[in-house]
Amino acid sequence: MTDPSFLEHARHARRHYELPSYQAFLRRLGESLEGHLRELISAAGIPENQSEVEWRIKAPASFEQKAASPDPEDPERLHYRFPTDEISDQLALRVVCFLPAQVEAVEQAIAEDDALVVREVRNKGSDYSDARAFGYQSVHVLVDPGPQLGVLAPPKDYRVPRVEIQLRTQLQHVWAELEHASRYKGAAGSRVSRKFDRAAALIEMVDELLQEIDDAAAGGSARADEGARRVAEGEPPGDRPERMVGNRLTARAMRSFLAEVFPDAPPSRGAGSEEWIRRHALESGFDTVESLREAVRSVDLPAIDWVFREGVTWERNQVRCLDDVLLAVGGAEYIELAERLVDEEDDAQRQKRPRVLGWRLKKLREAGIVD
Repeated sequence: MTDPSFLEHARHARRHYELPSYQAFLRRLGESLEGHLRELISAAGIPENQSEVEWRIKAPASFEQKAASPDPEDPERLHYRFPTDEISDQLALRVVCFLPAQVEAVEQAIAEDDALVVREVRNKGSDYSDARAFGYQSVHVLVDPGPQLGVLAPPKDYRVPRVEIQLRTQLQHVWAELEHASRYKGAAGSRVSRKFDRAAALIEMVDELLQEIDDAAAGGSARADEGARRVAEGEPPGDRPERMVGNRLTARAMRSFLAEVFPDAPPSRGAGSEEWIRRHALESGFDTVESLREAVRSVDLPAIDWVFREGVTWERNQVRCLDDVLLAVGGAEYIELAERLVDEEDDAQRQKRPRVLGWRLKKLREAGIVD
């Protein structure tokens, strides 16, 4: 039973939330963010007819219910002491795209945008940490809107709230909407849940296949365009264009790459590790799958593996293996890059990371693997 004082707190928060001037501010913010996201999507090269953007303001009853939530770590305390400041989905936007790579492109565009400060990225369903193997799939990006959006300030004693942006493919969106509706119809029994699990697994597979088809078509188009240009300019046909459109090092491509190149190593269990090593690869200049594959080919993988399996206690997972490859290729420059990529607020890691990489580079040199 909910603490009566929590319910009174929530009722007071709802009255504060329902202030007409604050609701009008949320609507202005929603309209501004919708237009801004459409600009980002267009700049990312996604056709207008292959994406949808919509927004909604949280219903007062739903806000009140959330404001009464107890702290997950201490049920005797409120989770939100100042609900209009702390609840992050008062205003939520949803971007729906055709393909997984388009979702990743929008996520990247948001991360690089000056008007939106990304505070957290949640890949819902990507780690399958719940009891079901498949289920809800979506990327949730929590952002702080900046003054560059040009929205008028909120009413006195109110703050600009943190905003949630959901990113999905069309198929993920259909699944989520049907699953949400089934719960309200009382059809979410074990039999129906199993059917949703099967559908989610099929959707993931179809999304992957559609992406592969689009990548292949884009690659073929790029080759045709390059061939036509060479013929027009009197150049030899050439083997392939300078860059394959479908060869970009996306987060999805990185996961497949790690499993392909290091099949005997376990995947990383740390949240965000694959994105962490992808950023290191991109900053090292490897922005396509093929360029990263060539980097791996340029080193002696069995020798590197042997060096770091002897006398070490840490798990040698796929991310660690690729980190060693990038170190072998980049040498001291990679150590400097890795130090720059450490979170500015993590002083301990800022000191530890270069020291550990320096030791590992020394071991590679002693083994004659790198000069």
